[in-house]
Amino acid sequence: MANTYYQTPAIRIRLSLVIMVFGLISAGMLVRSTWLQIIHDPKLAKLARRQFESKIIMKPRRGLILDRTGEPLAINLETSSLAGSPAKILKSRTTLTLLAHALGTTPQALKKRLDSKKSFAWFERHVRDERMDQFRKLGIIRANGEMPEGIWIVKEMKRVYPHGEIATSLIGSVNIDTEGLEGVELWKNTLLRGKSASVEAFKDALGRPTLIDSNPQTKMVDGENITLSIDSSLQYSVEEALITSIEKSRADSGMVIVMDSSNGEILALAQAPSRRGVKKVTAITDGYEPGSTMKPLMLASALNKGVIRIQDQLFGHYGKLTIQKRTISEAEAHEKFGMISMKRMIEVSSNVVAAQLALKMGAERTVQGLREFGFGSRTGIAMPGEIAGWMPSQTKKIQPLTLATIGFGQSIMVTPLQMIRAYSSLSNGGYLVEPTLIKRGEKEIFKRIPVLKAAAARDATEALVQVTEGEKGTGHLARVEGYLIAGKTGTAQTVDPRTKKYSTSRHIASFIGYPVGVKQPITILTLLDNPRGIYYAGQTAAPLFSTVLKQVVSRFSIPTTEKIRIPLVESTPSPAPVKPAQVTDTVQVAQSSAEIIEQSLESTKEVNLDHPVMPSVIGLTPQEAMRALRPFLPKVQVHGFGLIHKQSPESGSMIAKGLDVTLHLGE
Repeated sequence: MANTYYQTPAIRIRLSLVIMVFGLISAGMLVRSTWLQIIHDPKLAKLARRQFESKIIMKPRRGLILDRTGEPLAINLETSSLAGSPAKILKSRTTLTLLAHALGTTPQALKKRLDSKKSFAWFERHVRDERMDQFRKLGIIRANGEMPEGIWIVKEMKRVYPHGEIATSLIGSVNIDTEGLEGVELWKNTLLRGKSASVEAFKDALGRPTLIDSNPQTKMVDGENITLSIDSSLQYSVEEALITSIEKSRADSGMVIVMDSSNGEILALAQAPSRRGVKKVTAITDGYEPGSTMKPLMLASALNKGVIRIQDQLFGHYGKLTIQKRTISEAEAHEKFGMISMKRMIEVSSNVVAAQLALKMGAERTVQGLREFGFGSRTGIAMPGEIAGWMPSQTKKIQPLTLATIGFGQSIMVTPLQMIRAYSSLSNGGYLVEPTLIKRGEKEIFKRIPVLKAAAARDATEALVQVTEGEKGTGHLARVEGYLIAGKTGTAQTVDPRTKKYSTSRHIASFIGYPVGVKQPITILTLLDNPRGIYYAGQTAAPLFSTVLKQVVSRFSIPTTEKIRIPLVESTPSPAPVKPAQVTDTVQVAQSSAEIIEQSLESTKEVNLDHPVMPSVIGLTPQEAMRALRPFLPKVQVHGFGLIHKQSPESGSMIAKGLDVTLHLGE
């Protein structure tokens, strides 16, 4: 009965239709699944890529920082870091416990720190070798080198400074990801860090990269090397000398800058105390009132503008000058000058005469002249944080008292780099160069602005020589045997932040100078902040200059320009007043001392050395006379103080080597 029922035509048709429908549905599902799994579907393809593909950022090698000789100052070393996938670590209690013990915490505390939505996190960066040994003992790294699922050791680079603390403030530092934080590392960070590349990578079942695309869309570019103008050997010696000087003078801090005057390259820049993490180079970021070191620049500007001649005299008011009911006095109460020349003004460092010179120039020419030396604007070194200092902007509003104090380096603010740059223009013959911490190429073109006539630079240098060679010069301790030194001391008062007035106990002692006539012109600045006890620059900053110059000439093999100094017999006052010189003993000096010395030396070359004659040294200082007489190796007796007004033997007399010479001095 049942078989008969299913064999009826109507039922067979219905069954066929049902089978056909299910067949079509099955075929459709098969086609769809084939399409989705084999041919293409954007959503599933995206999900698959997320599971088995990833992007890896490949970081370039950071560029090196080198000194001028190619000696590395900052390099890269490979190191290991501990990283992992929080999502996978949280799925394994064993892995979580191992990692917690390795990091010195509890599984519960670590679990709270981990984000289950993240697939990557750093746990410990730049792991040391002894720490890696601990990881092995704790089971983070197994004997076969494998690690628990979700934890990796990542190889990366760290920044290393092979010379330790040398030039740390200048070179700067980087963060854990080797991005510049300060100094040259920050200044040149874009060039040093290079360009990263993003590449596709395929992961295995544990989420580890196994295959990396060898053709990334963006090309990785390693960072460029930076070659500084600094000489690491000289830098080390200068820093040692600076630290010794700070300790000896009990100063709060100090600074030394050594510059190649011809092209502006900084050969050494030391500041102390110096430590990794100091965020500024104080030579460009901090300003100060320069004090007496400004006087030679004022003189050079006045000479250049024709306001005064080097042989001209100004009145010293016997030590006190009253302007607008305020009294300007000399640094030492016993210094009471009448009419003195510009050269002597620099030698004795007269505040009163320097003030007189500024008043003679006037506000407009004074400010213009100082701006021509670069004061009031940045030097062009381009390091972050450089300040322009401060100069009066409206010359018509400058009061006479303010103008007078500018004459001896107060009421303005400059940076140490601006000062050494200005002095370099005296050293190189009158050109203002753009300072640089990057070594210049052999054919590199750089700014070299003429600011002084050659004669003005020469006369200013001649005056500066008197500071170290003159009888009453304040820079005798800056001398270096075999070199003629031009330089100036500066002992400047600083403003007390509480009273807003000049402090009577806190000073900045500085010396800026250069050897005269050397083939490689070098300018050196030494500065000590708040030396205690004996604080005068002639006793603190000047000896430091001498030490640094010795290191410079030794390092760069700079030949001497002077013969070995013959020590003078100690000067003693004559027991009786010296007779007034007769007319025949007095000469009118129409030439500069340097010209007289040069002519005296030339005359010794022209005569028969077997029968030489005595040159005239009247009108010179004892030191200048000694240089003129050196070819004869004399024995010298000096009586009195001041310039030579009488000599024995007289000029023109026949002399022989080892002769006895007597020089009578008088103001």
